[in-house]
Order: sequence, then structure tokens, then C-alpha cells
Amino acid sequence: MMRGLLVFLLLLAPAALAEAFGAYDRGWQWGTPAWEAAFAAAPGAVAGWTAGDLFAAAEGVDAFVVRFDGLEPRPWQSELAGLDRAYAFLPAADGYYLAGTRGGAAADPMRAQTDAWLARLDGEGGIVWQLRVGGGLKDEARALALAPEGGVYLAGFGEGRVFAPGAGGRDVFVARFTADGRRLWGAQWGTDDDDVLTAAAPDGAGGVYLAGYGDVDEDCRRVSERGFLLHYAASGELLWVYRWGADAATRPQALVATGGGVWAFGETDGALYGPFAGGWDVFAVFVRGPADAHRGVQWGGARVERVRAVVWDPAPGNFWLAGATASDDLFGPLAGGYDAMVVMLDGDATPGWAWTKGTPADDAAYAVARDAAGDLWVAGISYGSLYGEHAGQADAWAARLCFDPQFGPRTRPSRCEE
Repeated sequence: MMRGLLVFLLLLAPAALAEAFGAYDRGWQWGTPAWEAAFAAAPGAVAGWTAGDLFAAAEGVDAFVVRFDGLEPRPWQSELAGLDRAYAFLPAADGYYLAGTRGGAAADPMRAQTDAWLARLDGEGGIVWQLRVGGGLKDEARALALAPEGGVYLAGFGEGRVFAPGAGGRDVFVARFTADGRRLWGAQWGTDDDDVLTAAAPDGAGGVYLAGYGDVDEDCRRVSERGFLLHYAASGELLWVYRWGADAATRPQALVATGGGVWAFGETDGALYGPFAGGWDVFAVFVRGPADAHRGVQWGGARVERVRAVVWDPAPGNFWLAGATASDDLFGPLAGGYDAMVVMLDGDATPGWAWTKGTPADDAAYAVARDAAGDLWVAGISYGSLYGEHAGQADAWAARLCFDPQFGPRTRPSRCEE
């Protein structure tokens, strides 16, 4: 089993202090000469999409799920004609919810018309039911959140009308579905800018939070990105909207609801909640309502940090952030242009230590999930040989990070053994 490097991060000094933490990583990598990516993770499983014959003969572009509940990883591939890109993945009773983009014939290289796609899978990966949401143009699903009574919220963005007349460019949409696939309601929100949805999270009271960002244009020229945060009730009522200002670009990328509010995590190219380190910094802020945002923090290195997913560990109150770093002065020397990273944050979203892994090419973590044992399941994209021989273009990868729960000198926990 490969041992990953986990370093202790002290952000008060210009350079990071490193200390071996005692995390063990076991990883897998899959690819074909075409393009593969793993965009989502659940405890013991990851999901993504392939443009090649990864686990079966591809029918255009196929979604895939890989489960790690046996001696060997167990893959499933959608094998549906046309385009199936999976971006979101959630455990459900006796299976999973899987969502992304569906449509476009295999012979149509432009994929001019696509719908948001939602599927309910059984424990073996078989499709129990599936449905499409969209209008007459290009629509995509990018996030899922659990709804009451085993249902699910599907969220994404689309061009034109999905559930209401379009406000301009792309708009955000959200729909609530029951466990058997019945839609209870759908809503649409947007500005006259191009609005992109990036994340969703249940609010703990039956409703859902949504996040994303819109382009800020001047004279038909994009000059910045302005983040937004929406709160919908279980009934479909829009309760409030929070928006960031335009002084610095804000791209919220992940949400975690805790204690009557929601933490938004993302990227900024300015001094949003603290000194700007350079390139793109990570930010986190706790929001309770449209005029109640506080406890904001910001950190980064001299170049670029990317945020892609966050999971919360409620027992100690820590967050785990997955993404990528291009800064040599943050976690130590890089292996390539971008390295995948997982950062532990305390209850105020301040970094404590991080795991990084990379190749001479670019690598990134796009998803993270925490299992009952406290281990992390991470998934992403590699343009090199991260956990196996690189097959061509981008490969998908997954890793299990196993931790000794005691701080200080460590031995390997028995569950980390192969």
C-alpha cells in the first residue's frame, strides 16, 4: 500500500512546516486512449464518465460507477446510446442517485441539445428509473442533495426555459423528486448574466441551498465572476438570495449546512476575506441569510488553488476540502503543474494540514466523501501516472485515505492493511 504525504500547514509563516501525519492512501487509476474523469464520490464508491471502452463498449460517452465493497473494485458503465456525463452522486436506500447530462447522438460532435439527467441505481448499479429535465436547448445537472422521505433535489443550469422563462444567458434550476422519481416541483432563477450552478446541500429542515456564480460583463466583455447563494424551502419557495460584490471575483464551489446556516467554500482572485496571496485563493464564509454573512476566511499560495468539494465531519467539527494546488509555497514542492490536494479545516474553516499527490503532469481532486470509519474517499482526474500507467488524455482515479485517529507517533491501523 502506498503511503501518501500528509503535511502540517502553518499559514502564519511564508513557508509551510511539514510533519508526517500518518495517513495511508490506496489508489486506483482507469483510462483509455479517450477521455475519462471521476467527478463524484460516496463512501466506498466513485462516479464519473468515459469517452472510451473503459469497463464496457462505449455508446458515445458513458457514465460509470465503481464500488469498493469487495476484494476488487466493481465497475458499472451506463452503455446508453448518446451522451451520459455523470457529475453528481449520492447514496440512497439500497443504491445511489446519479446525475449529470444526457442527450446528443453519438454522431453529433457538437452535442447541441442536452438535458439534465437523473437516475436511481440499485446496489449492483442497475438503473431502477431514470428521467430527463430540460427545455429545447442545452441543460446540465451538476449537483444533488437529499430531500425528505428518501427523495432528492436535482440542481443545474440551462439555456432558456426549463421551469420558467429564461432571464438571460444560462439560468440555474432546481427540482425536488420523490424516491420513486415523481417531480414535486421545479424552480428557475437567473440574472441577465450567464449563471452557472456549482453546488447544492440540504438545509437540515427539508429545504436546499444552492450556489454558483455568474459572469459580470462590461461592453460584452467578461470582467469578473460574482457568486450567489440561494435558499429554497421544501415547498419550492425561494426564501432568500445572497450575492457577493464585484470587487473580487468569487466562485463558490461547495456547500456544507451546519447550525442554522451554510458554509460556502470557493475561489477568489482578490482580497475577499483577508490578504490576497496570488493567482486564486481559497475562501470560506458562513451565511445565515441575505444580510448575515460572517466568519469569512481566506488562504492560498503564490499561484492558484482550486476548490472542488467539501465534506463535514460533525464529531470534531472539521471540514475536508478537495481540490488542486499550483503553489510551491503552500504545501511544499509540487510534482507537476497542479497537484491534487485534500486539506483538513477546523470548525472556523482554518487549514490545519493537508495531503497532496501529483505527477509531472496536472492532477486534481474533484470529490471527497467520508465513511463511517473516518476514512476519506477521493476521486479526480490525472494527466499522468498517479496510481497506474497513464492511458491517454485524462484518466480517472480514486483513492482511499486511511487515518490513525491518534495525533502523534503512529502505527498503521489494521483496517489500512491490504
